[in-house]
Amino acid sequence: MSKSDNLTLPDDGPASIQGIAERARRATIWATDAEVALYAQGQPDGVIACRENGRHVYPATRLSLAEGPPFTEITEDGWYVRRLPCERCRTVNDDGTPGLPRVVRVEEWEIKHRRGVIVSAQIVRARPIPVRADYLNPPGQGRIKPTQVRNATVTAAVSGMRIKDLRDQVKEITREREREAAAAYERAQAAAEREANPLRIVGETA
Repeated sequence: MSKSDNLTLPDDGPASIQGIAERARRATIWATDAEVALYAQGQPDGVIACRENGRHVYPATRLSLAEGPPFTEITEDGWYVRRLPCERCRTVNDDGTPGLPRVVRVEEWEIKHRRGVIVSAQIVRARPIPVRADYLNPPGQGRIKPTQVRNATVTAAVSGMRIKDLRDQVKEITREREREAAAAYERAQAAAEREANPLRIVGETA
């Protein structure tokens, strides 16, 4: 069988790791733009930021270790578990203090020891676990792409505006930027002339 024949195998046949991943991508159900727009409409800034970036913000390892024991449980396989909340999308209490996390990164670690003394710690795997349903898209609507969230957020900001008003707004910002650049250039020229004048006077008197 040639290499090209491998590319035409039916979906129910054997496949490489890459082929299995490709099938999983094809099988993924994605949310529609309308569903994402509705989802993004009611989400706080932290959730939108995590969705836009496609990643969460967890405490740095050294900082999290300073807060207490690093591990909170041991799995049946003998892995030691760390749990780290995403600080960006977590809830906020009424007084402005951090509330319960929406997503937690669960890490499993292998602890190696010799004669009962620990010599190394190595992470085995890590995965984000949503712990609050309000972070997830409603069941049946599929996964959300970061680009869809960006599109929905900007669409909500400009929806209903007249296109002429938007263009005028952009033109005014451009003019203001050009005025600031021209003023900065003039200031730089004036400063250069002030620095050059004493040298010119010394040269003329010599």
